[in-house]
Amino acid sequence: MIKTDRLYYTDSYLTEFECRVERIEPHAGQVRVYLDRTAFYPDSGGQPSDQGTLGGLRVVEVIDEDEGIAHMVEGIPEGERLQARIDWVRRFDHMQQHTGQHILSAAFEKSGGYKTLSFHLGRQISSIDLNSDRLGRRQIDQAEDLANGVVFEDRPVRLHFKPASEANALGLRKPTDLEGEVRLVEIEEFDLSACGGTHVRRTGEVGVILVRRFERAKGLTRIEFVCGQRALHSARSDFLSLTEAARLLSTGPENVPSMIARQTEDYRSASRARLKLLERLAEYRAATLWQAAPEKKGRRLIRLILESQDDEEAKLLAHAVAKAGPAVGLIGIRGKPARLYFSQSPGRGSDLGAIMKEVAGRVGGKGGGSRDFAQGGGFDEARLEEAFAAAEELLSSEN
Repeated sequence: MIKTDRLYYTDSYLTEFECRVERIEPHAGQVRVYLDRTAFYPDSGGQPSDQGTLGGLRVVEVIDEDEGIAHMVEGIPEGERLQARIDWVRRFDHMQQHTGQHILSAAFEKSGGYKTLSFHLGRQISSIDLNSDRLGRRQIDQAEDLANGVVFEDRPVRLHFKPASEANALGLRKPTDLEGEVRLVEIEEFDLSACGGTHVRRTGEVGVILVRRFERAKGLTRIEFVCGQRALHSARSDFLSLTEAARLLSTGPENVPSMIARQTEDYRSASRARLKLLERLAEYRAATLWQAAPEKKGRRLIRLILESQDDEEAKLLAHAVAKAGPAVGLIGIRGKPARLYFSQSPGRGSDLGAIMKEVAGRVGGKGGGSRDFAQGGGFDEARLEEAFAAAEELLSSEN
């Protein structure tokens, strides 16, 4: 078994190193390369792996295989000894996010007793899951303020290596179940955690910690956050969006929330008024259609095909037809796909739900509903007349 010397354990700032190739294995269109030593961090502990180059070839993924580390490389390296280079921008970003996570998790625990159950470092945003679903904005702001206070104080971040039995006696934020020597990350007078990830040397390098959103579910609260450059980019993007919203609303950025609230209420009021108007128009149109429709066996049959943009009106019209008098309404909507609405006056003999299911099936669609109202769709609009004919046939056979 190959044992890889993990250079990143002691120096997260090492970006170039020389190494010896121990083994090369083809793997799924790429090449798995094992080295005697590496500064590439493998995917582990919620932190994605480093990327970079090995012998001039791109390293796209790094996998932890217990004692050894596999480097997924785009090509076969030439030579036994190789020069390797870490993608520093990616590495430092991960260092900022991971150290920021330690600080934020410790802040939640110190400010409210909330423990971190899991951590995920994503490409754009990171998250921690806390062991409570009772957090609100006040608790989050309190922890965020405490965390950033530690960042601004620029405290040292130190590495220690201790036997696991000794480590747990030092007051770790989360006791470790590892055996043997354990790597500890200490944030001076604030946090001590067992961790194998890459970290900055001082908290000031984290820049700032910004909580973006939170979500409560199943006894947990998920906190999404960004640090450093990500926080800068997020704040910039937010400001540009807010500025553009203010321009469109012809107001200052500070007035955007109240303006949106006012316009939202205006929109809701207008929508309610529009719906009432459509209902009244549907009632008027249904009465007109009912008067002109042919009567068969004590009820009138109303057939109508509308355009796709009239779908909302069609549903209202179907209900209005049922109220206009003894009638059955067959209303079709052109579109891709087409839709159908069947309705009838309450207490009539037909089961429109069963009829719709049968009709829609015949023309290649699906449908169903209650005895007095049914809807369907999912078929070609060219078959609307065929659907009407099938519906009339089934209605006639029931009477």
